[in-house]
Amino acid sequence: MKRTLLPLAALSVILLAVFDKSSAEENKNITIIQGHSTADGKSQVAERLLEECIGSLPNAASLQPIVSSESQYLKEINGDPAKNDFVKTYRATLEINYTIKQKVLIVVTTSSVQGQEPVMKVMEKALQKSQRFESNAADGDLYAGRSRRQYYFSTSAGAEQDVKKRAAAWIQQQSAVMCKK
Repeated sequence: MKRTLLPLAALSVILLAVFDKSSAEENKNITIIQGHSTADGKSQVAERLLEECIGSLPNAASLQPIVSSESQYLKEINGDPAKNDFVKTYRATLEINYTIKQKVLIVVTTSSVQGQEPVMKVMEKALQKSQRFESNAADGDLYAGRSRRQYYFSTSAGAEQDVKKRAAAWIQQQSAVMCKK
């Protein structure tokens, strides 16, 4: 009887050692320096930008600004102290709509007692953006006042050309970040 108990006891000790070893591999102890942990089970979603480029821009030649006019009473028009009058002044605005393409990495992490690998997924987005331009009256062909001059556009064509020039310069600058096809 002693002979049968001894191998049976040895076998149970070996099985316990193997079982403890396998559970020890699942729950590893890791040293974390200056860490913070919560086990509330909440998920946290983080988004990291990987790539960004402009998908499409309009042709500078096809831009059509919106021109508005208003009548203003100006004193000392173009430096003449005797010339005070109502003058029609012009202003132009232009809005450029374009598409930005982004590639982002979405990371979803879960706070739990048992560590869980974060879920990561790369997604592509297309966002609509707009850029607004206004004519700069400082480049106008008409001014009023002496010591504190105010400039204006006296023609709609002058205001249009000014805003188109600004928009075309912006489009040219953005061509460096256009998406490669």
